[in-house]
Amino acid sequence: MTELKVEIDGALVSLDECGWIERRPCGCIVSAAVAVVKTVDDSGWVLATPEQAHRHLNPTKRDRDRAAKAGLRTELITMQHYRENIGANWECTQHQKAAS
Repeated sequence: MTELKVEIDGALVSLDECGWIERRPCGCIVSAAVAVVKTVDDSGWVLATPEQAHRHLNPTKRDRDRAAKAGLRTELITMQHYRENIGANWECTQHQKAAS
């Protein structure tokens, strides 16, 4: 398979090193998926566009309608960014304070 590259924040990165997140308008993350899953039986996936990621994270029309109504946005990030800046911290700053 050809290696796909994407540009994130001005840097060229392998899509294999990226993931997709969906955020509420406030910034809270509600779902996430790696962009590329390789398997020996070819049951993996490549999510190269926001539309592909959105359909993967919201597989039914009802899910997609609910996501649209909630104003969710789909973003591509590097897994390095996820590990260094997000990890288990999925709440926005507004909701982090509310949970404390």
